[in-house]
Amino acid sequence: MKRIFYLLLMLPLLGFMASCDDDKDLPQVTLSVDYTGGSEVDGVIQVTQGDTLNITALRAVPVEGTKAATLGVVEYFFDGIPQGRTAISPYPISINTTDLELGKHYLGVNATVLQVDKEVGFAVAQFTINVVANENPDQPGEGGDQGGTINPETRITDNAN
Repeated sequence: MKRIFYLLLMLPLLGFMASCDDDKDLPQVTLSVDYTGGSEVDGVIQVTQGDTLNITALRAVPVEGTKAATLGVVEYFFDGIPQGRTAISPYPISINTTDLELGKHYLGVNATVLQVDKEVGFAVAQFTINVVANENPDQPGEGGDQGGTINPETRITDNAN
């Protein structure tokens, strides 16, 4: 009799587990990065050695046909090394290039993404920064007054790692 009683108690739990859905309804966004201190050349931000690259704003841009989205905590990584973490919009960060080697470097972004009618997601993006010498004044990317917006390829996951 006790077995039947325990079985009856377990039926609602088993029904609940059977109705669980493994499909995640993740946010559908891309990241947009506003910056100063460099210029975009073929999808790469070019910065003169000694200048400071400033990320002035980071935004979640909803895919067409989806609802509004915003970012939560944002983490920056330069060549894989943590550079900062902030939850304060517009999520700025500055990278001083004085002591960086000439050549390509990578700025990574991990951000919590919140979108209306979606589960919490995590955006992961990386873009290339090319540090150049200040030998040629006509070279693109010279001068700290330049800037723009870049939209790195963005991957959305359901975990922060």
